[in-house]
This record gives sequence, C-alpha cells and structure tokens, in this order.
Amino acid sequence: MNIKEKITETAEKVYDLAREGKYDIKVNMFSKTKNTAATKGIQVVSARDTAHTKKWRAKNR
Repeated sequence: MNIKEKITETAEKVYDLAREGKYDIKVNMFSKTKNTAATKGIQVVSARDTAHTKKWRAKNR
C-alpha cells in the first residue's frame, strides 16, 4: 500500500466519523503561530457530554 492509498483511506475514515455525529473532528493544518509544535493536524474528539456539563445544564434549567 503506497502513501496515497493510506492518505485516502484515512480521509475516508475521518469523513465517516464526522458524518456519524459521535465525534467532533478538528483540523488544524496551518497554525498562525510560529510554534510548529502547536500544529496538531487532525484531532478526533468525542462529542458526548462530560459529567461537568451535565451537572451544569441540570443546575441551570
């Protein structure tokens, strides 16, 4: 499997994850800061509520 096929396969997986709605996909390829360590690329974050946000929302209803 060459690099182009790997990139295509990864992009398809990320697209499927974003379409399901279970995950939030954050893409940061180019950072405005000069620090290259801050550039994260693709970040997949769970879209579920944390215990803190559940408690906060229940309190403010």
